[in-house]
Amino acid sequence: MNTKQLILENTLKLMIEKRNSLNSIREISAATGIATGGIYHYFSNKEEIYNEIIERYYINYYRFNIDELRQITGNAKEKIHNSLAEIFKQKETGIKIESIDEIDYRVILSILTAKGFYYENTIEFCQTTIKELKEFFAEIIEEGQKNGEIRQDFSTEDIAESLIIMFMGIQYRWEMYLIEDMSSVFEDNFNLQWEKIRFTQ
Repeated sequence: MNTKQLILENTLKLMIEKRNSLNSIREISAATGIATGGIYHYFSNKEEIYNEIIERYYINYYRFNIDELRQITGNAKEKIHNSLAEIFKQKETGIKIESIDEIDYRVILSILTAKGFYYENTIEFCQTTIKELKEFFAEIIEEGQKNGEIRQDFSTEDIAESLIIMFMGIQYRWEMYLIEDMSSVFEDNFNLQWEKIRFTQ
């Protein structure tokens, strides 16, 4: 682990231990074992440290790797199911943190949410990522409608929106209401969702 990564991860661990994001450079120095001068070599101030932590462990958490999801094959049902299953799996695991073996990622999210919300362009970022996911599902749905797998009396956009609402609802329940895991809730709900959108004679 390089020095910059060491500073970021140990600052994050300090935030987790103290259950807040208000730490001084002196506290960060003590936690990392790096002199304050060494910390200032990599970061101009503690706000810069926090911003990079937010970018790496909060903003990146909410990103979707659409190119990776496009590699999933199968019919429309399989593509939708397996894409969502992969997303939920990634969300439960969170961003890999080398120096922290096991942690419920919701702890990290709860600590970083306040700062993440005020991070530059957060709202625009959230809107863009959801739009990208919706467009991804719309491609699958449109193909499924052409192939006679998905009903055509609802618009592609409305069906994609219903999938986004299901996804966001499950993730919100996991983050806020501490359901055990997203994957099992998703599996419990997917067939019901599919019955609503599949084509029937």
